[in-house]
Amino acid sequence: MAIEQREWSRLLDWEGGLNARDLGGYGTGDGRETRWGAVVRSADYGVRAIVDLRLPGELDREPNPFAEPGDHGIVYTNVSILDPAAGFPPDTITLAENYLWSLEKFSGLVATAVAAVAEAPEGGVLIHCAAGKDRTGLISALLLGLVGVPAATIADDYALTAELLRSRELEWLEHGPGERAGREAMVARFAPTAEVMLEVLAGLTGRWGGVEPYLLAAGVSPVDLERLRDRLLAPPSG
Repeated sequence: MAIEQREWSRLLDWEGGLNARDLGGYGTGDGRETRWGAVVRSADYGVRAIVDLRLPGELDREPNPFAEPGDHGIVYTNVSILDPAAGFPPDTITLAENYLWSLEKFSGLVATAVAAVAEAPEGGVLIHCAAGKDRTGLISALLLGLVGVPAATIADDYALTAELLRSRELEWLEHGPGERAGREAMVARFAPTAEVMLEVLAGLTGRWGGVEPYLLAAGVSPVDLERLRDRLLAPPSG
């Protein structure tokens, strides 16, 4: 079957989506490239499945329009990768330490979310949370790391969030609750910088030996890991 040629773009101009982007076009360590249109983060774009990482309370406030069965043809899965009943990380730790704490504490939930991407029907998969920063950022990093995208590239992709959410951040700084100095301190503490993700990836390597060993230990099957590679990687050139 002939494949229609199209112009792909990293940043996706979706109505209401400040942080939507494609994980395609990234080079891997073995000289291949991630497939455009396979996994997008935040629909003619080819999305056939949605993995919604939000908590039940978030769903109640802003239901996903594709959650209910219909003629939209999209398979919807809600998998929160946080469990408030199991607690939250200490307020005293850094953002990178927060992420590593969550990856260890909720590894089973992370595995379920990653497996949902692996087992989605053929076509594009959209993964999202509320802002596309923390939960989506972690799952995206794991997917890219699994297929051999260099850590620096993964970190740069994660850091794009700061630019794309700038308008929302400025609005909150101007009109959010409490003193502005407190809001500014919170923004600085939780800023999605490349250094944060580099520390997380280094932590994964130090604790588990890398992304793939972490996912296996978390409960993702070898079969699903291969499915993810098939989904995410473009065919070798030549």
